[in-house]
Amino acid sequence: MSSEQNKKKTRSRSPKKKAQQFEHILEAGKQLFLDKGRDGFSLRGLAKMLDMNQNNLYNYVESKRELWIAIRNKFFKQYKDENLEIIESHKESTVDLLLKIFDHFFEFAENDHAAFSMMHIIPSPPSDKVGAFEKEYKAFNFLGGTTRKVQEAINKGEIKEDNSAILSFFLYSLILGATIVENTMRELEESNNDEGRKVEETTQYGTQSFSSGEFRKYVLKKIELGITDPNLIVKESDYKE
Repeated sequence: MSSEQNKKKTRSRSPKKKAQQFEHILEAGKQLFLDKGRDGFSLRGLAKMLDMNQNNLYNYVESKRELWIAIRNKFFKQYKDENLEIIESHKESTVDLLLKIFDHFFEFAENDHAAFSMMHIIPSPPSDKVGAFEKEYKAFNFLGGTTRKVQEAINKGEIKEDNSAILSFFLYSLILGATIVENTMRELEESNNDEGRKVEETTQYGTQSFSSGEFRKYVLKKIELGITDPNLIVKESDYKE
């Protein structure tokens, strides 16, 4: 077979094979973003990691910003679909549903920390041009769904506060921070090198009298009590400038 025929054969990869390769690129990319960070990540490094020609990688993504968008698209959709399953099968109060959604947030981060980091922690790489993924991007309105459920609970009298937007934003910030802390605790619980991590000032998370699992349960229970206790209502007059 001539080299020209071989090139044509390489280019004529089936749509199924191309989709599988793209999934492989997304999975490897999310891990490399986690390991290297936004600024340390490069498509050259990803191509090397995949044992792939860098020019061939450009057939799938034009820039690391495009790859960042594609990875987040994949996992936001996965997270949204999993949440929809929780919502559709739920039979109890709206507050109970919110707690299930928050617990799912913890579980998602535990099951795939790299995906969680891409969604909520690693910032977008800059780019001088807008690529195909960015042009077609449609916002997932991640926080909007929670806000609607908070408002539903307010309408039913389950939550006594009036401002669903700021309460939803507060709950998200609380859960996000708690999830990051819980992940660090879990890593320390599984690590045999605590001595070498003293300089990171994270060992304090591993020297508590409670486990990462107990911390998660505490956070969820504290949220439940906090949003349902009428004595803990924050009025707009308390924070409006």
